[in-house]
Amino acid sequence: MPTLLHLSDLHRSKLDPLDNDTLLASLLSDIDRFALIHERPQALIVSGDLVQGARLGEANFDHEMRQQYADAFELIGRLCDALLNGDRSLVVIVPGNHDICWNTSVSSVEPVTSDRYPKPLKPALIARDGQLRWSWEEQRLYRVSDEEVYKRRLGAYWDALEKFYSGADLPLPIDRSRGFHLFRLFNNAMIVAAFESTHRNDHLRFEAELATGVVSRCSLELRKLRLNASLLAAVWHHSIHGPPSRDDYLNIETITEMAGLGFQIGFHGHQHLADSTDLSVSIGGGSTMSVVSAGSLCAGWADLPRGTNRQYNIVRFDADLTSATLHIREMAEGNQFSAMKRGRFVDGEVPLTWSPKLNRAGQPAKPDQVRLNDLTIAVEEAVRRRIATPATTELLALKPSPGTYPRRVLLSALQAAGDWQAIRANFWPTSYSDEALAAAEAAYQLKDLECLDAVIASGKLREEYKDTFRVRREMLLVTRGL
Repeated sequence: MPTLLHLSDLHRSKLDPLDNDTLLASLLSDIDRFALIHERPQALIVSGDLVQGARLGEANFDHEMRQQYADAFELIGRLCDALLNGDRSLVVIVPGNHDICWNTSVSSVEPVTSDRYPKPLKPALIARDGQLRWSWEEQRLYRVSDEEVYKRRLGAYWDALEKFYSGADLPLPIDRSRGFHLFRLFNNAMIVAAFESTHRNDHLRFEAELATGVVSRCSLELRKLRLNASLLAAVWHHSIHGPPSRDDYLNIETITEMAGLGFQIGFHGHQHLADSTDLSVSIGGGSTMSVVSAGSLCAGWADLPRGTNRQYNIVRFDADLTSATLHIREMAEGNQFSAMKRGRFVDGEVPLTWSPKLNRAGQPAKPDQVRLNDLTIAVEEAVRRRIATPATTELLALKPSPGTYPRRVLLSALQAAGDWQAIRANFWPTSYSDEALAAAEAAYQLKDLECLDAVIASGKLREEYKDTFRVRREMLLVTRGL
């Protein structure tokens, strides 16, 4: 089944006693144990607070921040290599409040003289996209006076992020000002929008916020790109609930807007506690969005809620991405992770549900879905055990839709069986690079030069494979004596 790893609040810092080797070994060992029963993750979400950050007034703070980001991205990169064959397009990353350099933020503001205070003051302070900041410690008003310096408070994060995604196949290029990025997971069956909830967040303003209109612009971009997946997900950093004395959480109205625009599941961190919430919205007859929080992977013990250990999530979806199971993993003895079995997670897991995607008639789009799910599970298990099953033929007859997980499972089964005829007949032509690669291999195995030429010329075959198949094409010509 489609499965993803959800990490949050890495808080990487040289002061943390858990180095990357220890964390990586613990994570991979636990994932190995999980995969004995289920699947290994095929995608990774990191929902913010990659670093601990540098203290205000710390000497050489920029170097410290960049060192912390080097540690954070080393861990993420090694996880990507171990679980995802190094495909960084399958890794979703957003910034958190700790990713902001407060020392840079300080240098971007200037005090406002008391005679220039706006009246009333509070509306001016809480204005969206506002420039005013209040220091409770100094009892003094400040104004963001240098917008270019203010933007650089996330400079170390962006530099590291751009380097990480260099060469990755993303729907849109990395853009520091867009407010969101898009990712295609599970062979395009799931589209993820990564939102920045750190807009206007700094050393004096702790409120979480997305840039004005960014959710709507994201929705319009999805329409423009025709990214019409089985499941639409969002990722951000901040939690959506908080006590009256706190202001460092995201307005629930932002998530309501997401649900109204078709987002079905959301992932965040920040609260250092694993949880799930069903958010109901009365729009278009009513819809439900599932919101999932991951605990902190490596926050200091003083920053963890009472009775909570370091945690991470594994989310296991069903074949058609209409529901999922949330597995909470918690660190215990010897810095090792295992299933958390306390409170509402007494079984180590909880179900997740959301409103199904509707067809043009306004009805849930689930034709014969139960049978499709059952066959997908059976074929996937057979592939894992390296045995043949008649379920493969049945699944092939159902013709799973392009870009869905059942189709991906079917392709893997046909490849394992060496059924090149079926691959050529059912997976070419295609719009997907993995299917194009399979079609090229099928054409070569069947000595079908016409099909092989079509695949190479289609533009669907990834660049790193083109030369290989051109060479193999020449070998076919030699064997034919042409």
